[in-house]
Amino acid sequence: MLRGAVAVCLLGLELYPHGLPFSPYAAIYTAYLVYSAGAIWWQNRDGGTHDLARLLIDLIVFLLCTTQPPDRSGWFIALFYAFLLLNASVFHHLREVSLVATAATVFTVLVARDQIFTLAPTVVVAGALAIALGWQKRSLNERLNMLARQTVMFRTEAENARELERQRIAADFHDGPLQSFISFQMRLEVIKKLLVRDQKMAMEDMTQLQDICRKQITDMRAFVRSMRTSADGATPATNLRQIAEDFQKTSGINLVWNLSDTLSGLEPEISHEILQIIREALHNAQKHSKASKVTLLSEKIDGNLQLTVHDDGSGFPFAGTYSLDELELMRMGPESIKRRIRTLNGELVVESTPGRGSVLRIRVPL
Repeated sequence: MLRGAVAVCLLGLELYPHGLPFSPYAAIYTAYLVYSAGAIWWQNRDGGTHDLARLLIDLIVFLLCTTQPPDRSGWFIALFYAFLLLNASVFHHLREVSLVATAATVFTVLVARDQIFTLAPTVVVAGALAIALGWQKRSLNERLNMLARQTVMFRTEAENARELERQRIAADFHDGPLQSFISFQMRLEVIKKLLVRDQKMAMEDMTQLQDICRKQITDMRAFVRSMRTSADGATPATNLRQIAEDFQKTSGINLVWNLSDTLSGLEPEISHEILQIIREALHNAQKHSKASKVTLLSEKIDGNLQLTVHDDGSGFPFAGTYSLDELELMRMGPESIKRRIRTLNGELVVESTPGRGSVLRIRVPL
């Protein structure tokens, strides 16, 4: 639309007050007016793929206009040039803006010598401003592209984190509450058959089933607590104290720990993962090890956080000392803890002595 308005003004200024017959410039401006009308349809059809060609045509018409400007058209040439630079700045890259500004400046100096003192300030100043605008636009586009890439990267990381968390919850549910319910169902089937043959034995099994039910309730509460996120605004020391109190209250196992100082100052993501590892290690000790004492120790050494979890329980089903890679290869060790340590790019060493306890040694880079 603006191009058409420019063409109408050029043709009007050229014809007034001379009228017919047409001069060569009037013929050029008439062709430019026809082109401007067709350019609207053309642009809608090609989706803007020929914008550079349209810009060059506008530049050529502007340069021709400066060689023999219509009467009383100084103000209009400035507007035409402003339209040309604005079009280049908004819809094109910095090189196209520089092309328009440089071509206009060179053409004014070499060809339109009669108008050099009139056109020079407009051409030079407006061209410099347009190039500065194009430079700023390119910088903003680069920043927007960088932010877009970062957004995609963060979204991918968030999706991966959610997927890892879903896998962990599924594994915990399978190893914990689900197994307890399967055991409960199996015992119900046994009691159902015993009621027909021996009611006294069935009642004894019912008593045992009550104990299993109580254990299921304890396991389910521990599972629900492990799913809870940390309280908003709580420090790692506060969260750790809550985990320790819950563990001792529900398990009756003596817990010795001293981690508050080493957990302070960590990135929120790292401290959250460390707390979850501690929570799961304590849950495993309560559920599987039959320990009477659990010790948690940690220290910061050479930019790494080293965490040790030791219990005096039954240990793992295997004996010896194994690294994270060896545990993965043999499909042994605590799955949830291994996944979290992988997420933190950490290291894990498991020492197991069946009947005498186990030690988890974890190192996480800070």
